Amino acid sequence: MKNFFSGIGALVLALIFLAAGIFCIYLGADKINKTNSGKYVETKATITKIDKTETYDDDAPGNSRVDYAITVEYTVDGKTYVSQLKENPSEFSEGMELTVVYNVDDPNEVTLPGVGGAYIMIGLGVIGIIASGVLVLKRLRGR
Repeated sequence: MKNFFSGIGALVLALIFLAAGIFCIYLGADKINKTNSGKYVETKATITKIDKTETYDDDAPGNSRVDYAITVEYTVDGKTYVSQLKENPSEFSEGMELTVVYNVDDPNEVTLPGVGGAYIMIGLGVIGIIASGVLVLKRLRGR
Protein backbone atom coordinates (compact mmCIF):
# COMPACT_ATOMS: atom_id res chain seq x y z
CA MET A 1 0.00 0.00 0.00
CA LYS A 2 1.31 3.42 -0.93
CA ASN A 3 2.12 6.07 1.63
CA PHE A 4 -0.97 8.25 2.31
CA PHE A 5 1.01 11.45 1.70
CA SER A 6 2.13 10.37 -1.77
CA GLY A 7 -1.33 9.37 -3.01
CA ILE A 8 -4.71 10.97 -3.48
CA GLY A 9 -4.85 11.58 0.28
CA ALA A 10 -2.13 14.20 -0.10
CA LEU A 11 -4.22 16.13 -2.60
CA VAL A 12 -7.31 15.97 -0.38
CA LEU A 13 -5.28 17.14 2.61
CA ALA A 14 -3.72 19.89 0.49
CA LEU A 15 -7.18 21.15 -0.49
CA ILE A 16 -8.27 21.15 3.16
CA PHE A 17 -5.15 23.11 4.19
CA LEU A 18 -5.65 25.52 1.29
CA ALA A 19 -9.30 26.18 2.16
CA ALA A 20 -8.53 26.59 5.86
CA GLY A 21 -5.63 28.92 5.05
CA ILE A 22 -7.73 31.12 2.81
CA PHE A 23 -10.50 31.24 5.41
CA CYS A 24 -8.06 32.25 8.18
CA ILE A 25 -6.56 34.99 6.02
CA TYR A 26 -10.05 36.25 5.19
CA LEU A 27 -11.03 36.41 8.89
CA GLY A 28 -7.81 38.23 9.81
CA ALA A 29 -8.10 40.73 6.97
CA ASP A 30 -11.76 41.36 7.82
CA LYS A 31 -10.85 42.14 11.44
CA ILE A 32 -8.10 44.54 10.32
CA ASN A 33 -10.49 46.21 7.90
CA LYS A 34 -13.13 46.64 10.61
CA THR A 35 -10.82 48.20 13.14
CA ASN A 36 -8.86 50.39 10.71
CA SER A 37 -11.60 51.63 8.41
CA GLY A 38 -13.41 54.89 8.97
CA LYS A 39 -16.67 52.91 9.06
CA TYR A 40 -15.98 51.69 12.60
CA VAL A 41 -16.10 54.11 15.49
CA GLU A 42 -15.17 53.58 19.14
CA THR A 43 -17.70 53.85 21.93
CA LYS A 44 -18.08 52.69 25.52
CA ALA A 45 -20.15 49.58 26.22
CA THR A 46 -21.23 47.73 29.34
CA ILE A 47 -21.24 43.96 29.61
CA THR A 48 -24.75 42.95 30.64
CA LYS A 49 -24.48 39.17 30.40
CA ILE A 50 -21.96 36.40 29.71
CA ASP A 51 -23.47 33.18 28.35
CA LYS A 52 -21.54 29.93 28.47
CA THR A 53 -22.48 27.05 26.16
CA GLU A 54 -20.87 23.65 26.60
CA THR A 55 -20.97 21.32 23.58
CA TYR A 56 -19.92 17.69 23.33
CA ASP A 57 -16.75 17.40 21.21
CA ASP A 58 -14.72 14.18 20.91
CA ASP A 59 -11.59 16.09 19.94
CA ALA A 60 -11.65 18.59 22.81
CA PRO A 61 -10.03 17.98 26.21
CA GLY A 62 -12.62 16.39 28.49
CA ASN A 63 -14.82 15.74 25.43
CA SER A 64 -16.47 19.16 25.59
CA ARG A 65 -15.98 22.57 24.02
CA VAL A 66 -17.04 25.78 25.74
CA ASP A 67 -18.22 28.78 23.73
CA TYR A 68 -19.00 32.19 25.17
CA ALA A 69 -21.27 35.01 24.05
CA ILE A 70 -20.75 38.34 25.75
CA THR A 71 -23.80 40.63 25.60
CA VAL A 72 -22.91 44.32 25.54
CA GLU A 73 -25.08 47.42 25.69
CA TYR A 74 -23.99 50.74 24.19
CA THR A 75 -25.50 53.98 22.96
CA VAL A 76 -25.10 55.52 19.51
CA ASP A 77 -26.71 58.88 18.74
CA GLY A 78 -29.06 58.55 21.72
CA LYS A 79 -30.26 55.04 20.79
CA THR A 80 -29.34 52.03 22.92
CA TYR A 81 -28.07 48.88 21.17
CA VAL A 82 -27.60 45.37 22.52
CA SER A 83 -25.18 43.09 20.65
CA GLN A 84 -23.00 40.06 21.26
CA LEU A 85 -19.24 39.65 21.16
CA LYS A 86 -17.67 36.24 20.56
CA GLU A 87 -14.70 36.51 22.87
CA ASN A 88 -13.07 34.53 25.66
CA PRO A 89 -14.46 36.11 28.82
CA SER A 90 -11.51 35.29 31.07
CA GLU A 91 -10.72 38.98 31.35
CA PHE A 92 -14.34 40.19 31.30
CA SER A 93 -17.11 40.24 33.89
CA GLU A 94 -20.74 41.34 33.97
CA GLY A 95 -21.11 45.06 34.67
CA MET A 96 -17.65 45.82 33.30
CA GLU A 97 -17.27 48.82 30.98
CA LEU A 98 -15.13 48.37 27.86
CA THR A 99 -14.38 50.06 24.57
CA VAL A 100 -15.92 48.56 21.42
CA VAL A 101 -16.04 49.62 17.79
CA TYR A 102 -19.33 49.64 15.87
CA ASN A 103 -20.15 49.95 12.18
CA VAL A 104 -21.54 53.43 11.47
CA ASP A 105 -23.74 51.95 8.69
CA ASP A 106 -25.10 49.23 11.04
CA PRO A 107 -24.56 50.04 14.73
CA ASN A 108 -25.69 46.50 15.66
CA GLU A 109 -22.40 45.22 14.21
CA VAL A 110 -19.83 45.52 16.99
CA THR A 111 -16.40 44.09 17.78
CA LEU A 112 -13.47 44.80 20.06
CA PRO A 113 -10.85 47.27 18.82
CA GLY A 114 -7.36 46.10 18.00
CA VAL A 115 -5.88 43.73 15.47
CA GLY A 116 -3.56 41.45 17.46
CA GLY A 117 -5.63 38.33 16.88
CA ALA A 118 -6.03 39.26 13.23
CA TYR A 119 -2.31 38.90 12.57
CA ILE A 120 -2.33 35.49 14.25
CA MET A 121 -5.19 34.39 11.97
CA ILE A 122 -3.34 35.63 8.89
CA GLY A 123 -0.17 33.83 10.04
CA LEU A 124 -2.10 30.58 10.50
CA GLY A 125 -3.59 31.04 7.04
CA VAL A 126 -0.16 31.47 5.48
CA ILE A 127 1.06 28.35 7.26
CA GLY A 128 -1.96 26.43 5.92
CA ILE A 129 -1.29 27.57 2.37
CA ILE A 130 2.42 26.68 2.64
CA ALA A 131 1.51 23.24 4.01
CA SER A 132 -0.85 22.79 1.08
CA GLY A 133 1.92 23.65 -1.37
CA VAL A 134 4.36 21.26 0.30
CA LEU A 135 1.86 18.41 0.07
CA VAL A 136 1.19 19.11 -3.62
CA LEU A 137 4.93 19.24 -4.37
CA LYS A 138 5.48 15.96 -2.51
CA ARG A 139 2.67 14.41 -4.55
CA LEU A 140 4.11 15.68 -7.84
CA ARG A 141 7.63 14.46 -6.99
CA GLY A 142 6.30 11.08 -5.91
CA ARG A 143 5.08 10.25 -9.41
